[in-house]
Amino acid sequence: MDELELLKKDWQRNTVEYPELSYNEIYKMSHAKSSSIVKWIFYISLIEFGIGLLLLLINPKIEGQIQFPQWIEILSILTFPVIGYFIYLFYKNYINITATDNVKTLIKTILKTRRTVKYYVLFNLVMAGIFSCVGLYIGFVNSAGGAEQFNATAHFAEYAKLGLVIALVTGVIISFIYGIYYLLYGILLKRLNRNYKELKKLEV
Repeated sequence: MDELELLKKDWQRNTVEYPELSYNEIYKMSHAKSSSIVKWIFYISLIEFGIGLLLLLINPKIEGQIQFPQWIEILSILTFPVIGYFIYLFYKNYINITATDNVKTLIKTILKTRRTVKYYVLFNLVMAGIFSCVGLYIGFVNSAGGAEQFNATAHFAEYAKLGLVIALVTGVIISFIYGIYYLLYGILLKRLNRNYKELKKLEV
């Protein structure tokens, strides 16, 4: 059983005898765990950012084989300031949660962190969907069979079939990415939510 849960039960059994000490101990443990979780969220986002920069560096090699629209190139570059801003928010939440010295402020920081992570994951999934759709379309049209099939005389039905295939493949890609995010952030958010519930019980 979780050490915090054991301490909480002990506090409930001995409320009259050791109320203040047990309260402080439970708060300190929740604070330490929450701070550690937010720190890992910040570290993971930094690793993601580094991988993104690495992909941007090898992008010229990919462009030599496939020509992407200019707006996609601009969009891919503009995503980095946005992700950088999210990383800044993660860092700010970590600093705030480390400096927190009361239950109410800690609860607010936990809620803010959860909200930031959800927006961060949603943004990345939307970008992944856009890049996947465009990349799959360009890759197919530039292929030998695609170049022959999708010319000026291509019918609507052919584009509809291609759109359906792209939508299905993109759905699989997004589901895979979401699964990774669930493993990386979902588990951490569950633990953070558990701490949030414990702190709500301590809040006066």
